[in-house]
Amino acid sequence: MRIYLSLLPAALICHFAYTVLSPYYFENSKSLEKLRKDVDEMTQVVLANPGNPIESRLLSEIIDNAVQKYVTSIWDDLYAIKKALKTRQYPLIASSKSFSSIEERVNYASEDLGAQVISIDGQPVCPSNFLKRLLGMEFNANPPVQMLRTDMETGNCFAFRNDSAIATIKLSEPVLIDKIGLEHIAKKLTPGEDNRAAPKDFSVFAISENGDELLGKFRYADNQNKLRQTFDILQSVKKYDLLRFHFTSNHGHPRYTCVYRIFVHGKM
Repeated sequence: MRIYLSLLPAALICHFAYTVLSPYYFENSKSLEKLRKDVDEMTQVVLANPGNPIESRLLSEIIDNAVQKYVTSIWDDLYAIKKALKTRQYPLIASSKSFSSIEERVNYASEDLGAQVISIDGQPVCPSNFLKRLLGMEFNANPPVQMLRTDMETGNCFAFRNDSAIATIKLSEPVLIDKIGLEHIAKKLTPGEDNRAAPKDFSVFAISENGDELLGKFRYADNQNKLRQTFDILQSVKKYDLLRFHFTSNHGHPRYTCVYRIFVHGKM
């Protein structure tokens, strides 16, 4: 009887692997096999027509985009598996190093994946001039693209004057969005340990040909124990790749606001 009881956890893990992990495995296996075939076909085209640097560069970009698409999809599935494991409480798997390395969902507002800042409606902290405006260098000291980067060093933020600005972001892929997030640095890392420049109230709109859809109005709390905060959006039934962030207040700084990092989570 003791032998049977000792084998029970292993049997439960095997059952979980079959019922929960199998669909993810087979789906991603098919995706990766398709990706491999696509890359092989494109490679044959290049080998058959060598010597054209423009075509080779275009092909390289196509391959990069294809790989990026499949990898982000697989990462989302890994996050879903981790969430399922936590929900069903499998301590032996949940405590493994591989499991703990799956730290977060794919951020489709990441420059590393191809997200871009399309436009900014706001005023830079430093005074601008005609030449800076002409060259598009108004926000050169604290550029908006910092919101899309992973570097959270002090000062590496999108800074704008006062407490309001509008940023239009193009995501790396059209996404069925379910969460929006913000992250700010710790108070002890800010100049003079003054974190009043952190954004507070903001809203996010999805942009489409049919008009803007409000995804939600949110408030970033001054909580030093939770510097990264995510928010559920209002129900959305279609995919979007253009978002407009309206920042409307900060935590009391009289001169400027700093946005360190934004997050957009969902499914491709």
